[in-house]
Amino acid sequence: MAHAKGIARMKKDNNEPFDAIEKLLATALFKELTRQECAQVSKLVKWRTYPKGAEVIYHMASDDDVYLVATGRVRVTIFSLGGKEISYQELGPGAIFGELSAIDGSPRTANVIALEESRIGLLGKADYWRLMEQYPAVAAGTLKRLAGLVRFLVDRVYQYGALDVSDRIRMEVLRLAQEHPRSDNSASIPDFPTHREIANRVNTHREAVTRELNELNRLGIIEQRQRTLAVLDLARLSEMLSEYCE
Repeated sequence: MAHAKGIARMKKDNNEPFDAIEKLLATALFKELTRQECAQVSKLVKWRTYPKGAEVIYHMASDDDVYLVATGRVRVTIFSLGGKEISYQELGPGAIFGELSAIDGSPRTANVIALEESRIGLLGKADYWRLMEQYPAVAAGTLKRLAGLVRFLVDRVYQYGALDVSDRIRMEVLRLAQEHPRSDNSASIPDFPTHREIANRVNTHREAVTRELNELNRLGIIEQRQRTLAVLDLARLSEMLSEYCE
C-alpha cells in the first residue's frame, strides 16, 4: 500500500479549551441540529489531534469511521503504483469525510493526509447509522454531501477529458480565485499551493504548471508575491475558459 514516508504518528488531544458542541454545530452533517441534540452527539465522538503530515486514512484500509474536521486542513489523495501522487480535494473546518466506507463497508478509496495540525472527530459506523435514523437532518446532510461529491467528481472527469493541460491549470487557478473574490474583478488567494501541488491536482507535471503560471503573469492576469497569488482580471481568466464555462 503506497503512502508517504516519515509520517508522524497520531497523538491524543491535550487539555486545551475545546468546545465540541460548537464544532459539531459548525459541521455540514450536524448544522441543522439543536445545541442540545449536538450535546448528545458529542458523547459519541472521539476527538484526536493529527500532526502535520500524518495519514488520517490509508488507501484500501478496512476501518469504517466517519471523520469530522474541527480545525486544520486535510488533503484527499491517491498514489499510483509508480508512486505518483494524484490529489483531488482539500477539506477544512466543518467538512466530513470517510462516510463512503461507513455506508457500504468497502475499503477506503483514498489516503487522507493532514496538511497542518488538525483536530478531527471520529464517529463510529454504527453510531453514524443510528444518528441518520434518529435525525432526518443528518440523513439529509449525508445525501447533500454525497450529491456534492458526485458533482465534484463528474466535473473533474469532464475537465480531464475535455480540457488540455493549460486549460486544466487555468481552471484550477479560477476555482481557487472564486473562493477568495474581491469586488473589483480580482481575487487574492492566500497560501497558494506549490506548483507540484497544482500539478498533482490536475494530473500533469510541475514544469507545465510553472510555464502556464509564468504565461498568465506575462499577460498581466496574475501576480504572485510569496505564497499569495493575486488574480488581477477574473473576467479575462474566465474568457480564456469560455468554452468550458458555457
